[in-house]
Amino acid sequence: MVATTEVEAFVMRQHCAAIFLLLSASLAPSLLQARTVALVVSGLGGNPEYSEAFKEYGTAIADGLSSLEIDDDAIIYLDETADRDSLLAAFETQARAPADVFVLVLLGHGTSDATTWRFNIKGPDLTTEDLVSALNLVQAPEQLLVLATSSSGALLDVLSQPGRVVITATKSGGELNAVRFPEYLATAIGTEQADLDRNEILTAAEAFRFADNRTREYYETQNLLAPEHARLRGEGAESIALAKLGALREAQDDPAVLALLEQRLGLEQRFTAIKQQKSSLSTNDYYAALESVLLELARLQRSIDDATGWSETDGNS
Repeated sequence: MVATTEVEAFVMRQHCAAIFLLLSASLAPSLLQARTVALVVSGLGGNPEYSEAFKEYGTAIADGLSSLEIDDDAIIYLDETADRDSLLAAFETQARAPADVFVLVLLGHGTSDATTWRFNIKGPDLTTEDLVSALNLVQAPEQLLVLATSSSGALLDVLSQPGRVVITATKSGGELNAVRFPEYLATAIGTEQADLDRNEILTAAEAFRFADNRTREYYETQNLLAPEHARLRGEGAESIALAKLGALREAQDDPAVLALLEQRLGLEQRFTAIKQQKSSLSTNDYYAALESVLLELARLQRSIDDATGWSETDGNS
């Protein structure tokens, strides 16, 4: 009998990425089939440095989300020129659009007092009350709210509910300083390093983990006491896609790569089917079947990497 850990160790020596890919193989089809609509907003910078940074982060995240949908209207990005009325109008458009997943990303400065949280935008700020009212319009059964602003932790309890994942850059409204979390969140969208399972689909869970770790590392290397502590509240962050990466993103322009990816999907489905048959197979037959598929996946992943020019250094950059 070949133990599960022995199979994993063997294939990891051959091609470690294939094992990580399989860890979420059962999620891949639903991730790709889900219809996503999103609104990404860069708030008021207050000075040229922040304005430029917020726009850079916002466009990067919107671009990543755009890789999920061919419909140009599925993803709306607003920069700091947007006021409260235009923001709420765009919110309503996206909230009422037919979708499986609704994503809201707010990047910028936030403030909080005893009565409400505010997102700094042109003209009157967006308040907690505005956000709650707007969210009541959302039709999608799954929702992801990313509040990458200072003081955003004040909204954790207010916005949390079943079917909704809430990510905040701070743990409370008392963390008032400008945050670095959105910078690393934008970085996660653009790098395959954040894609831990190497299935070329960046999930909200993976992006959060990457951004949170990078934020912590920044303050540690600067020997500073961290003034921000990101939080993730809710179930299902691992099943909400934020971007396609690598070969998966480029597949629509390369029939050869697309064919390889279709083969990989077939092997992933075989792997899942074998796991479901565990009770009806002998132990030896079960692990032998798993090992066979794992080896095929490892070899196929090498072919995909060769076809797309991916190398191990890309994953470590």
